[in-house]
Amino acid sequence: MITAIGTPVLLNEIKHIQAEAVGGDIDGSVIKNKVKASLIIERYTGIYTMDNTTAEFIVTSRLTEFVPILFKAMNETGEDQEFKYRQSTLFRYFDFLDKDQAIAILYGQLLSDDLTLAQFKIISKAISSSNLIDYDQVEKLLAGSLLAKKAALKVLSLDKDWYSAQDIAYLQTWKGEGLVQLFPEVVTVKESKGMFSSGKEVWECLCGYSNKLDATVCSSCTKDKRGFGSEELKPEAVQKLINRRLDVIEGI
Repeated sequence: MITAIGTPVLLNEIKHIQAEAVGGDIDGSVIKNKVKASLIIERYTGIYTMDNTTAEFIVTSRLTEFVPILFKAMNETGEDQEFKYRQSTLFRYFDFLDKDQAIAILYGQLLSDDLTLAQFKIISKAISSSNLIDYDQVEKLLAGSLLAKKAALKVLSLDKDWYSAQDIAYLQTWKGEGLVQLFPEVVTVKESKGMFSSGKEVWECLCGYSNKLDATVCSSCTKDKRGFGSEELKPEAVQKLINRRLDVIEGI
């Protein structure tokens, strides 16, 4: 199923809050909350038009109907304190969900074709702060887009509270340099067609800017040939961490 903003929702992974029926009767509070939710969704135009009471209702409702507008809110920007407070309040929504439900929703968006950089940053932070580490989902991310792979790196850098035998076996599949090899150069080398530089080879960055062949980073977006910025978490750093983590585990 595709939601109103194009977010893929896996029905077999996300547990919807169901109304309890006893002898044909339905809990009235469930109906009341779902009616209220439908009105909020219908009227939603942005964080600035929402009051704090509505934001708190969304956060504590645990209703999956709100997921599309939450991902939409991740793309909104504002500088004043009211906006920042309300936005941060909204994203506490995932703290109130069942862990498996939160994992399915957040990782599902990281794997979607319409994932934005803003969503990537906020979702990665939510996974980290709530320790929503799932190596099965990480495996899917590593087979996805460059942005999805970067999200996988962030998850792999996190420490788990407990490591099962299955977790350790998964980490062992990345021992050595295997993880680094998943991040090759993503630029295109081509012949320049400029008036004064025709015939010279250049590399075209993902941002579309053409750079001299010996340049190590893009002169426009400053990312390297693998698509990483100078401050981003690199696969080499995560690889070293995994190797060190495995050395410790093997010594226990």
